[in-house]
Amino acid sequence: MPDFAHIANAIANDPLASLLLAIPISFALIVLSSRIWWVHGPFAVLLLAVSIFFQSQRNLAFDSFLVGLFAFPPLCRDIPNQLLLFRIGIFWFSAFAVIAAIIYAAGDRAQPALPVDNLQVDRATPAVTIERTT
Repeated sequence: MPDFAHIANAIANDPLASLLLAIPISFALIVLSSRIWWVHGPFAVLLLAVSIFFQSQRNLAFDSFLVGLFAFPPLCRDIPNQLLLFRIGIFWFSAFAVIAAIIYAAGDRAQPALPVDNLQVDRATPAVTIERTT
């Protein structure tokens, strides 16, 4: 069974793990949005700031999902029907989760197959040399 340090390290280093954590948290926030809609905005700004400042490599998948999380509160305020609010909220986060997953999946293909730094050829002399004696 993995310990909490391993899970926290995976969430901090792997953008997909942090995205998978953000999805259920955002669905839980949909339930709260009918009464306290302002929860989404500060939470998304906090996660986006952590993503920008503390991740060594920027990940557009997690950031696009956080933008969706940040843009949802104005939508929540203007919808009087709660059933419609839940439908739009689930659709909203699902759409941004799909966009984030597509960006994450396409991210591996955009990188070069071989890094330029590793293309050096070692021209050392061979260990065994054959000499001709004639």
